[in-house]
Amino acid sequence: MGRLALWFLAASLAWGSNCSRTSVGFTPFTDPYPAPYRGKQVSLYANGGQPPPEYLALGVQQALQVTPRDAAGNPDPNGRIVLLSIGMSNTTQEFSAFIPVAIADPLRNPRVLPVDGAFGGWTAAMIAGQGEQYWSQVDGRLQAANAAAAQVQAAWLKVADAQPSAAFPNDAVTLQAEMATIVQQARARFPNLKIVYFSSRIYAGYADTALNPEPFAYQAGFAVKWLIDQPLAKAAPWLAWGPYLWADGVTARFDGLTWACSELQADGTHPSGAGQQKVARMLLDFFHSDPTARPWYLAKQSPPTPVVSAVVNAAGYGNTIATGSLATIFGSNLAGGIAVANAFPLPHELAGTRVELDGVPALLYYVSPGQINFLIPATGGQSLTVVRGETASAAAKPSIGFWAPGWFTLDSAPGGPLAAEHADGAVISAANPARKGETIQAFGTGIGIVNPQLKIPYPAPMVQIGGLQAQVTWAGAAPGIPGVTQVNFTVPADTAAGPAVPVVFQLAGGNSNTATLAVAGN
Repeated sequence: MGRLALWFLAASLAWGSNCSRTSVGFTPFTDPYPAPYRGKQVSLYANGGQPPPEYLALGVQQALQVTPRDAAGNPDPNGRIVLLSIGMSNTTQEFSAFIPVAIADPLRNPRVLPVDGAFGGWTAAMIAGQGEQYWSQVDGRLQAANAAAAQVQAAWLKVADAQPSAAFPNDAVTLQAEMATIVQQARARFPNLKIVYFSSRIYAGYADTALNPEPFAYQAGFAVKWLIDQPLAKAAPWLAWGPYLWADGVTARFDGLTWACSELQADGTHPSGAGQQKVARMLLDFFHSDPTARPWYLAKQSPPTPVVSAVVNAAGYGNTIATGSLATIFGSNLAGGIAVANAFPLPHELAGTRVELDGVPALLYYVSPGQINFLIPATGGQSLTVVRGETASAAAKPSIGFWAPGWFTLDSAPGGPLAAEHADGAVISAANPARKGETIQAFGTGIGIVNPQLKIPYPAPMVQIGGLQAQVTWAGAAPGIPGVTQVNFTVPADTAAGPAVPVVFQLAGGNSNTATLAVAGN
């Protein structure tokens, strides 16, 4: 994957309201193995991060009924598919940022028309209790967009309550009931509404007002989860999670999402321009990659069939890959061009290409016609396909386990210079070599993600340099860089000096590729 260009994706911390509160310690609903929160299961759906297969099948059925319609609601190839936002100030700010992105999207079905139906000041309680006034404003937005209620077929709903104070879970239960009422209102007004996607709040730890601070912003996720699990969700419109937007401040979640203070306005509650753009990117990626959104959101494409030649460890190109680590696919027709993820969170689609493991899109760093770099999910996968549009490669079976040590190198060659830094962050090179007795930090992959319920032993990482055992002072996930393992070790005092001293990363009986390290003389 070349130099560790992922370094340049790191988020920065800047101004805001209470910028010192960079974390509240809660676990995102999308984490691979989250701990319970106040006795409640933390996950998007009842049994994990994906909808149950039978429930997803209902969603796909609804998605297939979304089709261009005329103003009277009749199917019409020249008609429209209105994608409507519903909600509050955050919602209108974020969806307003999404609309120009969607309009400029070359992969969008040109019949899809995004319309912002969210308004500042409208809480969930107000919409549920004063629906006629709210929906009359939505009608005005539709009219201004030259669209009709009968053309509204999908919606993105994001709501919250102002100044919540009830103890958990009562706050979430109240919000759940209000959202159920809003869905029923929307169902009555939009006869062809097939799908409603939900998002809960972004991080609110920086908030300095009682408008909707933590922990209420986080706890709103339970309202969505519980609503989707209810019988209401089993009939049209089909209800499901859209993009999950919450992350614990600057603590990166599995896909790298963070919320810096600069990404919120001065109140610490509403997204700044940068925060609005972040949500817009997440919405776009969702509509490109979700199996219930792709059938109607994306234009039909017939690209050449991708061919997968090999699936290997991205660090050293070994055949074994660890869960939660970076992997590389080599092949042909893998993408229509070159695309790089240039911000976190990592997307599930780049340049019209997805990598699916057991049917679920993986997170991507890079795609090109001949190579893809992507993140193995914590759950691994038995079957891998590369998908362009709706054209899929033949299934490959990657070798995925818990441990798979590999070193990244600065020239991408398995035996090249180790991707390592001095303590001050300067890259180690022949011109700036490591020193004997110095503790340095090196980067690779290999320490996978293990379900804590398995209770399996955790192997001790080891490093050999020039045939000598180095003292490993720390090893784990590289902060803020999904899929990358960081190993801090001390160069032995009796290591032979030279521009290319061999270095090996050992883990659970497996050896990495042999990289080299420049070591200075005495």
